[in-house]
Amino acid sequence: MSTAPMRISIAGGGTDLPEYYRHGPTSVLALTVDRFVHVALADEPDAALGALPDPPGGLAHVVAPAAAGEHAYVTAAGELLGVGGGWHLAIGSQVRPGSGLGGSGAFSVALLDILARADGRELSPADLAVLAFRLEREVLGRPVGQQDGWAAAIGGAVRIDLAPDGSATACANPALYEVMAQLLGRGLLLFRTADQRDAGRVLAHAPAVDPQRYAQALAAAAETEAAFLSGDVAVIGAALRAHWAAKIAANPHTDHPVCRAITQRSAEVGIHGFKLVGAGGAGHLLIAADPDRRDESVRFLTGLGLVHVPVRSWPHGLLRHDGTAPELEEAVCASA
Repeated sequence: MSTAPMRISIAGGGTDLPEYYRHGPTSVLALTVDRFVHVALADEPDAALGALPDPPGGLAHVVAPAAAGEHAYVTAAGELLGVGGGWHLAIGSQVRPGSGLGGSGAFSVALLDILARADGRELSPADLAVLAFRLEREVLGRPVGQQDGWAAAIGGAVRIDLAPDGSATACANPALYEVMAQLLGRGLLLFRTADQRDAGRVLAHAPAVDPQRYAQALAAAAETEAAFLSGDVAVIGAALRAHWAAKIAANPHTDHPVCRAITQRSAEVGIHGFKLVGAGGAGHLLIAADPDRRDESVRFLTGLGLVHVPVRSWPHGLLRHDGTAPELEEAVCASA
């Protein structure tokens, strides 16, 4: 079995798209959390399904060899790796698709890893991140960026620096990990909307990137990074407010009715700021709330129909069936 974690996008999200980094270098910060995609492989369906963990509320299904051609990701991954079929694949997760937590990128990393190992190959985290991006962007034609594959492959708090030619360097960010480990569940809360969305459809409505928009995105990413590293929930909330206002102004398809309700009453219930995680449209919201008014904020948000999702920072990237992780080429960084 191969397991890859999902992520919360912290800063620079969107600039991991080629439409941005073709204009110049960009950087993205992400944090993996304890929500996962698992992919198991076996000769028989029961064996594949039995290899999956059984998380509360977990979702699982099996792709039989005869049906592999009907599953776009499985077909594309096999073609990309030059691997034949013949196995039953079991896919499981605690989180439904369209969550905004980078699930498709995590699935791509886990899927590519299990198929490569079935073919006798062990790919590095950097190789898996690059292939995951190629799988979604080039083969399947989805307008996604590089962030999710790198976050899932490397894990923890990670900074991904992208060059105009698409090459990337992903490095661990211990300072960000420490801040997030302290704040998640206290001043930073994760909530789920009742609906999901396709990130590709949201991103398809994004405006064209010109030099001015590129410069604005870089400035916003730097401000958001500094806010999170401050560890001050009020400062983080102000950065999230500014980020969210700019995001919906540029692409109204990122907005959601519940976001407008939160904006109207946030000051009354101790909420400093928020954003929809990922491309937007629906999925999960990251809320910056006054720790002393946490319960008040939670009651207000659940009253809007949102579901509180307790998560913790997760320090690992891809894990293999025996619980080991592929070794990074260097202690704290990987490049491709």
